[in-house]
Amino acid sequence: MPRFFRNNKQFILFFLIAVALIAAMAYTYGTERYVTKVESIVGTVFTPIQKIFYQMGEEISNFFSSISEIGTLRATNEKLQKEVEKLRKENIQLQELMNENKRLKEALNFKTENVELDLKLATITGKNSGNWFNIFTIDKGKNEGIKPGMAVLDEKGNMVGQITEVGDNWAKVLAIIDRDSSVSAVAVRTRDNGVVRGDSNGGLIMIYLPLDAELIEGDVVTTSGMSRFPKGLIIGKVSKVTRDPGSLLKQAVIEPAADFERLEYVFVVTNTTNTGK
Repeated sequence: MPRFFRNNKQFILFFLIAVALIAAMAYTYGTERYVTKVESIVGTVFTPIQKIFYQMGEEISNFFSSISEIGTLRATNEKLQKEVEKLRKENIQLQELMNENKRLKEALNFKTENVELDLKLATITGKNSGNWFNIFTIDKGKNEGIKPGMAVLDEKGNMVGQITEVGDNWAKVLAIIDRDSSVSAVAVRTRDNGVVRGDSNGGLIMIYLPLDAELIEGDVVTTSGMSRFPKGLIIGKVSKVTRDPGSLLKQAVIEPAADFERLEYVFVVTNTTNTGK
């Protein structure tokens, strides 16, 4: 017989008796009777122990329940994260559609209000490297009646540039902010004529202004009609007037009306005769 049982015979006997009594108590539970003194003593001794085992059982049960709940929460969290990502993408797509709708609505309004202009709406399909759209490609060409030299406007009708090359289904645009571009222009308020050309910083300069020109900051500058471009197309506003170094002329810095960082759609003016606007 193992040493543990030899040295703890009395304890084992007591334990077995206690178990038997507890079993008897459990069996007779619910009947109307008085317990014996022995049952009372055993109940007094073993009730705290029974309570401890019961609490341990509850804690173990709660522990495994918590593990199960953690797994459920993790799965729920992953599902919610996927839903959030889906909603985020849908929100971006909705915002894109709203922006596109706004731009096309502005384009439609301009076309409706300027019936004297024959306009072809085109989408920009590519541009040169850099932030500025000084040279870019559109998705309209010979098949749509596009020809070199035609004026190009943004969706609000502001002057953007002119067509320089044409393919069957594409055309290349040279923007007015490019250094190789030049447009005959006039100040709306003073009627001073000059030439607007691009500078190296994505801006515009109006040159060949007479020395007595009275342009001031904020004056609007448009196409003059002294070229193939229709008259009255908005180029921009004067931001500064200076003396042209080395000559008896003035020049003005022009802030472009078109946003040359965010172009998406443009109009090509297919009638090149002056409209008299």
